[in-house]
Amino acid sequence: MTHDDTPARPGEPAEVAWLRRDGLSAIRAWREHLGVSREELARRLGVAPAAVAQFEAGKARPRAATLKKVAAALDVDWEVLREPA
Repeated sequence: MTHDDTPARPGEPAEVAWLRRDGLSAIRAWREHLGVSREELARRLGVAPAAVAQFEAGKARPRAATLKKVAAALDVDWEVLREPA
C-alpha cells in the first residue's frame, strides 16, 4: 500500500497519519507510533487495559480531562488525540 507522506494534521508524524488513514483512532495510532503497549498505557493511567481498548475502539469517548491524562501518559499534546466531532 502506498501512503502519502503529507501529514493529516500539522506536526503529525507520517506514521501516525498512515495509521489514522488505516482507520485507527488517534490514541491507538500515537500509542503504537510511540511503541507503548496497551497494558503499559493502562498502567500509566491507573486503569484496566479494557478501558484503553474502549477508548481506542471508539466505544467510549474520553472527556477532555481524560484525554489530557492519556496525552500526558504518552507525552504528546492532548489536542493531537482529539477526534473530529
